[in-house]
Amino acid sequence: MSLSRRQFLRQGGVGLLAFTVGGCTQEMTPQEARRRGAALQVLSETEVAGLERLGETLLPGSAERGLAQYIDHQLAANPEDSMLMIKYLGVPRPFAPFYSGGLAAASVAAMQLYDTELAKLTDEQSNALAGRIASGELDDWQGPPSPFFYFVLRADAVDVVYGGERGFADLGIPYAAHIAPPSRWGE
Repeated sequence: MSLSRRQFLRQGGVGLLAFTVGGCTQEMTPQEARRRGAALQVLSETEVAGLERLGETLLPGSAERGLAQYIDHQLAANPEDSMLMIKYLGVPRPFAPFYSGGLAAASVAAMQLYDTELAKLTDEQSNALAGRIASGELDDWQGPPSPFFYFVLRADAVDVVYGGERGFADLGIPYAAHIAPPSRWGE
């Protein structure tokens, strides 16, 4: 049975997914996959470092909660089963070129503006770059439309950080799922 993104989030957020650590496939949360160094399937180490830096700028705590591992896992899966926001926004499959293109464009912008890698931007530089991405103020941007890339990446970060019982608790909101999730996200 295939669940829609809405059904999956309603039933417990980004719960347990299958990740490979040390050659063994195990079910764990993206946060645990990050902590345990799960193998990446689609994104390069450079893309992950840039994604984590940009993700932390868009939503602090998203890197630690496994934003890059979540996106990588979803990009490696069947696009029909994807839980990424992009699936619902009319972007043609596969989705990996969208993320890789956006991260490459952000990396080029970081080099042009600050003469440093995206992953090595200071908080101030990363905030300024994110603002320019969101507003579309980067003349040489060579990726997907930058405000759209910002929107999609931020939505994915929100799902990872707040898409389950722990996220609701972090916000001080009672978690009142109609159907209790089989596992708690982030633990």
